[in-house]
Amino acid sequence: MLHEFGSGMNQALSAQFLSALAHDASVFPHQYAPVTDQVLLVRAPVANLRDAAFLDERILTRETQGIWVRAEDVAAASAALPQSPVGYIFHAGHCGSTLISRLLGAAGDALALREPLPLRSFAFDLAEGGGALLPRDRARERLGLFERLWARGASSAVVKATSICTGLAAELLPADRKAVFVAQRPDVHLAVTLAGPNAVNDLRGFAQLRWRRLNAQLPVPPLSSYSVGELAALGWLTEAEAAMRARLTAFDFDALLAAPAETLGRIAAALDVAAQAEKISGAVSGPIMKRYSKAPEHDYDAGLRSEVIAQAQRDYSAEIRKGMDWLHGLGAQHEAAKAVLDKWTL
Repeated sequence: MLHEFGSGMNQALSAQFLSALAHDASVFPHQYAPVTDQVLLVRAPVANLRDAAFLDERILTRETQGIWVRAEDVAAASAALPQSPVGYIFHAGHCGSTLISRLLGAAGDALALREPLPLRSFAFDLAEGGGALLPRDRARERLGLFERLWARGASSAVVKATSICTGLAAELLPADRKAVFVAQRPDVHLAVTLAGPNAVNDLRGFAQLRWRRLNAQLPVPPLSSYSVGELAALGWLTEAEAAMRARLTAFDFDALLAAPAETLGRIAAALDVAAQAEKISGAVSGPIMKRYSKAPEHDYDAGLRSEVIAQAQRDYSAEIRKGMDWLHGLGAQHEAAKAVLDKWTL
């Protein structure tokens, strides 16, 4: 929720935010609206931005100041900022990507940010195919604007995207951009996803977007027929197929749990994040690995995750079976689906 001002103050606040944008990292580009080509600038403590698990509406309070301004004005105000390197963590959801982001922030020299809302705006617009409002060149230009702002004050940044954004890797990022994809075996993904307290609403919330994206690559059944297990399978396949098409370096979260220091080092190298071995070792042996990364006030570790998976496999066995049958059925019909399954189920 934003602290709203009268129209007379809006002009003054806009000028104030724009003048501070290039040197004050607490002025943050919170949202982007393709319809109006505007950016919502808000003022938030830098520490809150760095610590947040989600850079969405949850970082806003009644006291948060914010103003919508034209994207071209934001571009002009930030034109002098360097184009610092930005790497991306794409993922299938519920697979440790927030943990990896926090570990990289502790072990490396890059600023780690998690799930900024503008990436969702680009993902929804691009999923419309020929109905996208933004031409590709304009979308790439606007993404570059956000990248300059995300990396302010740092030598580089690593941005963890929302789980619906993997398609951006092929659509907007240049081929040489550093990016990785994090997931887990589909049967594990289905169990972890279905164990979530809001699983049905979360899956249905993004189902239409994912269906459009996947159906553009291979024909899939009408969405209205899907069970909750099939919706979870749709989410996994949509993101994994996009990652394979974009040729992203893929990491299995269970590999991180089995060999934390080695795997984190490989992820850092893939993202071109400078991280010394002793800092990696300190990060994976410290408290980050023992807390729930989306809500660090709660304990959570590999042992508890295994218990959650085992319980979900018992409680949701029928839906997991439906989801896996859906995946294997598509794999039998379409080479693209088979290639993804072969990669993640060997």
